[in-house]
Amino acid sequence: MSSRTLQTLVGTALIDHEFCEELLDGRHPAILAKFDLTDEEREVILAIKADSIQEFTVKLYEWLIA
Repeated sequence: MSSRTLQTLVGTALIDHEFCEELLDGRHPAILAKFDLTDEEREVILAIKADSIQEFTVKLYEWLIA
């Protein structure tokens, strides 16, 4: 697991509104292709249900520390 990759993913969502919408939608797994994620990370990211990038980030962090 690469925290740098996850930081880059969240950072991209913060500055790219379209990417953020697709990330929060969860129905566009292809948007994750440019990130070097493990299968587990990809599954977790796509399973997160959130209405905002802040909520998404909290849920991702909770998964990381679990």
